[in-house]
Amino acid sequence: MDLKGMHTAVIGMGRTGIATTGFLVKRGADVTCFDQKPLRDLHGIDRIPEGTRIVDGWDGVTMGDYGLVVVSPGVPMSLGGIGAASGRGAEVISEIELASRFTRKRIVAITGTNGKTTTVTLLGQVLDNAGIRAGVGGNIGIPFVQLVQDDDRYELYLLELSSYQLEGIVHFSPWIAGLLNITDDHLDRYAGIGEYARAKFRIFMNQSADDYAVINADDRNIVKGKRSITSKPYCFTTGRRTRRGAYYRDGLIVYIDGCGGRTTFSVDNPSLGGMHNVQNVMTCVIMAKLLNVPDEVIQTTIRGYKGLPHRIEFVADIDGVGYYDDSKATNVDAVAVALKSFSAPVILIMGGRDKGGDYGPLSRLIKEKVKRVLVMGEAKERIAGAFRGVADVVPVDSMESAVSSAHGAAVKGDIVLLSPACSSFDMFSDYGQRGDVFRSAVMKLKRGAANEGI
Repeated sequence: MDLKGMHTAVIGMGRTGIATTGFLVKRGADVTCFDQKPLRDLHGIDRIPEGTRIVDGWDGVTMGDYGLVVVSPGVPMSLGGIGAASGRGAEVISEIELASRFTRKRIVAITGTNGKTTTVTLLGQVLDNAGIRAGVGGNIGIPFVQLVQDDDRYELYLLELSSYQLEGIVHFSPWIAGLLNITDDHLDRYAGIGEYARAKFRIFMNQSADDYAVINADDRNIVKGKRSITSKPYCFTTGRRTRRGAYYRDGLIVYIDGCGGRTTFSVDNPSLGGMHNVQNVMTCVIMAKLLNVPDEVIQTTIRGYKGLPHRIEFVADIDGVGYYDDSKATNVDAVAVALKSFSAPVILIMGGRDKGGDYGPLSRLIKEKVKRVLVMGEAKERIAGAFRGVADVVPVDSMESAVSSAHGAAVKGDIVLLSPACSSFDMFSDYGQRGDVFRSAVMKLKRGAANEGI
């Protein structure tokens, strides 16, 4: 793809947009950057090459005439300016599609509502321990377009992909593609679960019969769309056996290669507790086996894996009360996974920017496990309405007041859990900052409790 002199627009100037701009300018494109935020709120803008045009405070509609439009993940394709550009003949793509045109290396890609980051991180460690030079990034870490700047450095790419990134692919085709699960999420962007599922299934759309699809045979939304997959399917399941892929039985993951071979792996690691993590590990095992990683490397890496920040992460014990940061739980299904991890009474902190999902499916777990729900952010009234009569619901105005209120209500043996079921963008830059603010408030509380004992 020759970019020299091409009149190009980059929409959205977050981490991905900034990396995309640098990539395009380096290859001689004539680039204009667009963002709806004012310039003062654009972080990292100093990394954009000097002389690049920036349109801040963009109205979402007014654009010039461009041959190529690259849309960042957080930007809806439905914006009027993007549609108009496409109507005038511009090619509208995602950064993932752009980057894929500048490498011939094999790509392993993983998507799903939950578990993507854990699975990609674990598989990345497996590949590293096996001496395979993999460029790991995408929706986490380093943007794909930045990785391909050093294409000679890598043997293959391992990418976490969101539905947003998959909306803008055209020819992108991973050698191995994995779909972990599909549950209600991002329904503020999609008309319903069907449209969201179709976006996820785009990960398989350009694969051939020589490629591999790793899919969850326990997920009805995935099973429903399985017939559209043209690559070789490898299924994973916790409920039954499978002819090719992996299943879970008696505490062991059993890998079946489809040719009579059978290998078992243990998941004896507290950082990978819960059936959701068993599914993540099964995905990792299948992909690692397809990549010919030795069994002992796979097993050793599983045993040594450490949990991710902000995913049911233990923060502190204060007077016998455990505080856990699950800020990465941005949808109802992720909150359900967290609640099932605890047998002790839970004081649950929820809220943020509503994503259009139904909170109702949590009612049974809330009634069974939660003694108080603290609600905050833009979604607090909607969440409060969903659980009034199910649990004690208390609105709070900040993370600090949520932690303080939880401390006041907790008794020895309780759990305080931040598991929001919402995005963070009403009050924080991302889920990481939200988790860090929670941790900071908890540690301040812990220091205060220690001083009281002096």
